[in-house]
Amino acid sequence: MSSAREHLQKHWGWSDFRPGQKEVIDASLSRKNTLVVLPTGGGKSLCFQLTALLQDGICVVVSPLVALMIDQVSALKSKNIRAMSIHGSMGENDLVEALDQCAFGNIKLLYLSPERLRNPIVCERLKTLPISLLAVDEAHCISQWGHDFRPAYRQIAQFHNIINKPPVMALTATATPKVKADIIASLELEDTQLIQTSFFRPNLSYQVIRTENKLGTIRSMLKNSSGNTILYLRTRRHCETLVEQLRMEGIHARYFHGGSSNKTELIEDWQSGREPIMVATSAFGMGIDQANVRQVIHAALPESIESYYQEAGRAGRDEQPAKATIVTSARDMQVVSSQFMDSFPRADLVRQVYAKLCAYFQIAYGETPLEPLDMSFESFVDTYNFPSKKTYEVFRLFDRIGCIRWSNLVVERFRLQVLYKGKDLRNLIRKDSPLSTILNILVRLYPNITETAQSVDGSQLSKRTGVGLDQLKVHFAALEKNGYAAISSWNCDTRLFFLEPREDDHILTRAITHLDQSLETRKVQLKAVQDYVENHKQCMQALLLDYFGETGKTACEHCSTCQSTPNPAQLQSSIMAILQKKPASAKNLSKLLVTEEKTIIASLMEMLNEERIFQKDLLFYINK
Repeated sequence: MSSAREHLQKHWGWSDFRPGQKEVIDASLSRKNTLVVLPTGGGKSLCFQLTALLQDGICVVVSPLVALMIDQVSALKSKNIRAMSIHGSMGENDLVEALDQCAFGNIKLLYLSPERLRNPIVCERLKTLPISLLAVDEAHCISQWGHDFRPAYRQIAQFHNIINKPPVMALTATATPKVKADIIASLELEDTQLIQTSFFRPNLSYQVIRTENKLGTIRSMLKNSSGNTILYLRTRRHCETLVEQLRMEGIHARYFHGGSSNKTELIEDWQSGREPIMVATSAFGMGIDQANVRQVIHAALPESIESYYQEAGRAGRDEQPAKATIVTSARDMQVVSSQFMDSFPRADLVRQVYAKLCAYFQIAYGETPLEPLDMSFESFVDTYNFPSKKTYEVFRLFDRIGCIRWSNLVVERFRLQVLYKGKDLRNLIRKDSPLSTILNILVRLYPNITETAQSVDGSQLSKRTGVGLDQLKVHFAALEKNGYAAISSWNCDTRLFFLEPREDDHILTRAITHLDQSLETRKVQLKAVQDYVENHKQCMQALLLDYFGETGKTACEHCSTCQSTPNPAQLQSSIMAILQKKPASAKNLSKLLVTEEKTIIASLMEMLNEERIFQKDLLFYINK
């Protein structure tokens, strides 16, 4: 069998491993359970991918992000490594076909979304297959103390028993000591080897810039930058607005978010350097390994320290100097806290949204729709007068607990039911008219369309009929006007997969329990972000290391705090300048100079000894 290094060279084109990778692979090949904590860009996925190639059997990879799963499978196939994915967006037939390929297709890596761990067909088939390794990607998702808790991950321990307990490799880029302990306990792992590289990034300068002129600050940063830049904002609208503002300032940038239809083109243009500035939501960056990112800017406060460390860590992967900067104003923390509370749904809304979703799609108690269901999100919230942001969060909640998988659509779809049946429908189709042609194709493409509303793919129908999408809408309006069809939604932008039977009490109890846990965790995360951006005293890099439980590092000397801390001579000069105007206390000097009070006192004591100043009560004066 080829060695690990030979596979590394052959499939990845690398001559050597990154820190920690070889240790992880060796431990796994020795059939040890491992908890792997490698920073963003540290090459976590290679650890289980290469291990899979060095063993007989199949490596099962649990991953929470369908898009990332699909990207990794595609990348592996381009390296001639046989891989496939099974996720909640697949129908029953596709699922069975995929499992057949696992049994007979010499598959080396099988990616599973966490909600599929409960599927009896998946469990029954996989327990008969030779599983060499169970890799748990984004392992922090199993911990209620983590920044992205997904209750479906709690099924992994039971699934591990079903597939005959192969070695486990749990991987994450960010985990506090509490989360690491929770990962090991929740996976029920014994004799686990922790392999962790340092969170310290010596080439990365962490900056916090406090300003009331964000646009001017950002403009200056972008005009003076080289290499690639990622600028993060929280919403799609803010991304698009900032790109327009920058263009008016003569700076060309592109935006990227979950609704972008040309994602591949945007990424390629950015990576090639043709469009080096990307303004994006958190949807950008996952799975993208770009070495020459010189700066990552957060123009809105991050949701947590964990997500900030991951996003900031996309800068400077070539180990050359780079910056990670938060640009913040005085009101930002208040705004973020307010937005969080305003968007956080309450239990009553969760119950109402679930009930209305089931009514909207006519799902009976105990039923599981076998096919994906499409809808217009805006139409849904308008129909039931639900608050848009909070309903969006309820959808995310259902996705996290694994009862409904949802995704955005980038194709135009419609919900349509043909109202004619039998002889009346046949007579209508026989007529020589554009509407008859469209009806004929609709009935052929969607056999149940006379019984219940179906999700119609506008692009597919346009190709089959040879009629442009705009003209197709005109024909649909005519079908409805003439009473031939009922159209319940013109623009479907949301696709839902119901992953388990409708059982209101069971599902809602899980959802509301997770909601309560999320609220408490979120408050803790926001407090940590506040402590970070309001920090004036401690080295920014040291503050991050403390958060992740890593101690013993000295100040980085190039973060915004270290750069703003004057040397003793500079500090004494600044103190003298203030005292020349009026006496001041050590506490006031500390505030005015944004320096720790104990540092101010040390300088004052030296100046007293030199008789340059004198003290009366709590105030210090210049000796004249």
